Amino acid sequence: MLIKHRASDASFALVTQILSCFESKFVHLSAEEHDRITADTQAVTHAAFLSMGSAWTANHQFPWEETRWSGGIENVKINVTLRIYSNKWHVYAGLAILNPAAQRQIRQYAESVTELFKLILEGSRKEFTQRIRTAGSFVFGGQEGRDLLLKDDLLEQFSLSGIPKAERKPNSHLSLLAMVDCWHKCGIVPYDHMICSTPVFPLFPSPHAFLLPSPPLYCS
Repeated sequence: MLIKHRASDASFALVTQILSCFESKFVHLSAEEHDRITADTQAVTHAAFLSMGSAWTANHQFPWEETRWSGGIENVKINVTLRIYSNKWHVYAGLAILNPAAQRQIRQYAESVTELFKLILEGSRKEFTQRIRTAGSFVFGGQEGRDLLLKDDLLEQFSLSGIPKAERKPNSHLSLLAMVDCWHKCGIVPYDHMICSTPVFPLFPSPHAFLLPSPPLYCS
């Protein structure tokens, strides 16, 4: 991905010529476009997983030792959270949290979590279900015919927990549901911005699992 930012035409042409030997596919974006695309695909996901880690820390818990965070999609949530926390803080802060294009999404995510949690506490099943299904149709409606979910037996292979299935407790997955609700409220469909994703899009079609940006080349 090539971004011409505060560079002369000659400098940009030179860099393009040098990189052409790799025979890679070039994507040309402005800095503003890159920030918006990055925010639309990463801001909410990173906020959610960082929140999970903060909650586990505040509760003095290792999630793989608790019956509520064992097995299936919980394994993905835990491993993605660990991956995010293992990187330099400024990477995710700069790309997602401090990105000007992401600030509205971060606020909306907080509102989505609060509002959905209130509906759960109130027992407003019908309103909760309608809100989630509407958001799901908006975000995933263009993906009919594609297998978006990984098999449970595959997810079990990445578990850090030794808790038997019979002892596990169900989880609301509020964090994941709030991501989709936030995208819906902000009018964002992450699939529209897969141009900056790695690995190649067809390998991992789920936007909440493996969305990471291709490293941009800023020509200054």
